[in-house]
Amino acid sequence: MMAKKLLVYFLILLLTAYPASAGEVSLTRWVLNVTLNENGLVDVVIQAELSNSGPSNLDGFSFVVPVSVTIDNDHSTGVTVDNGEMKFNAPDVKQQTVPGGTKIIVSFDKPVEPGKMWTGRIGYMTEKMAIKDNSAYTLTVPVDAPQAIVSGKNVVTSVLQDADIRAQVFLPKSYEITSVQPEPFRKLFQYGHMVPTWTPDKLHIGDTIIVKATYSDVLAKIVENDDQIRTLKTSIGEAKDMGKTVSEAETYFVNANDNNNKAFASFGGKDYTVASEYAVLANDEIVKAQNSLTGTTEEGVPKATEKSPGFEAYIIGFVLIITVLIQNKRRI
Repeated sequence: MMAKKLLVYFLILLLTAYPASAGEVSLTRWVLNVTLNENGLVDVVIQAELSNSGPSNLDGFSFVVPVSVTIDNDHSTGVTVDNGEMKFNAPDVKQQTVPGGTKIIVSFDKPVEPGKMWTGRIGYMTEKMAIKDNSAYTLTVPVDAPQAIVSGKNVVTSVLQDADIRAQVFLPKSYEITSVQPEPFRKLFQYGHMVPTWTPDKLHIGDTIIVKATYSDVLAKIVENDDQIRTLKTSIGEAKDMGKTVSEAETYFVNANDNNNKAFASFGGKDYTVASEYAVLANDEIVKAQNSLTGTTEEGVPKATEKSPGFEAYIIGFVLIITVLIQNKRRI
């Protein structure tokens, strides 16, 4: 009997010391949005979602990054979700230096009760995540699950099998990817930036993203064309709204866009010579479009017919002669 009482007391002590188990707080989303700036500064915004299925309140979560950071409060916000209803629940984000890096501690404004979910984002900046060597960068991003904070204790979270684990890395303009791991789902090109992107089937908790990139003169030409093409599209639209003839400019615009797309396709195939040639052709079409747009005329307004001053003199002289003849005839 005494042994049973001791066992009960022991279990109570265990529950007090460890109020939740790994299965009681689940990580359902961990999405990394990473931007590497040309000056080496790295911006990270993490979209997180934790589900509290245990008996205790969820007070927050924490995770460790292997570098010193500055918290970005402008990108740190969140809500508590309960059966589709959302209530604002701001995170208070602090940092603590620990062996191996920085511990980021997220405390919720209001505890997340059992059966509810917290979803939001946490932002931070760091100068140490990317290493520069001349015109090349090596960026290292760990993909680790956070620990839940329950009654002041750190608790390992469970990662659901269908958890939304994703990432995307925006490289500086005109930087090409020289190597990347793990293999991304897709390498996008957005507004002059190469963007390797990972989906849940390509990225898992415990992975480490390593991206190596270097500045490319050829890609810089393509990027410059891309910027001008988007500006040209806006200019053509404005000219058309003003009632001007833009058909010639539109033709040059289509040619420019087509050649620049071919330049990027060749660049992606590592055929830099052909890519450069298409980029030059695209730029030529852009210049033609700009010149055509500058010389457009308004639709529906015919030009005034130009008159010859000499011809007008003949007309005036003829009228004077007729007038004199009529007057002489009257006198007769």
